[in-house]
Amino acid sequence: MAVELIMPQMGESIAEGTVVRWLKKEGDWVDRDEPVVSITTEKVDVEVPAPASGYLSRIMVQEGETVPVGKVLATIEEKKEAAKVETKTESLASQTEAQPEVK
Repeated sequence: MAVELIMPQMGESIAEGTVVRWLKKEGDWVDRDEPVVSITTEKVDVEVPAPASGYLSRIMVQEGETVPVGKVLATIEEKKEAAKVETKTESLASQTEAQPEVK
């Protein structure tokens, strides 16, 4: 089962943040509460911890992107096989979408 890593609310007046750097890459194991990504806002810089232990299966926001609070930054899977299947399935889906329809 996937656990979502979400852009946290880092202050009452903070509505968005920018991903500065991923501290882990897709496929890496992360422990619960281990820093996974560095975020910056107009008021604070913070390292966001993993909400659960598992494999970082999918990074959805790239470095340099600014996203609103509550946006899913990445997903973490308990089992490596699940992480691989999700990534492979999505890769195939994106390749299919990119190809023109043949009639």
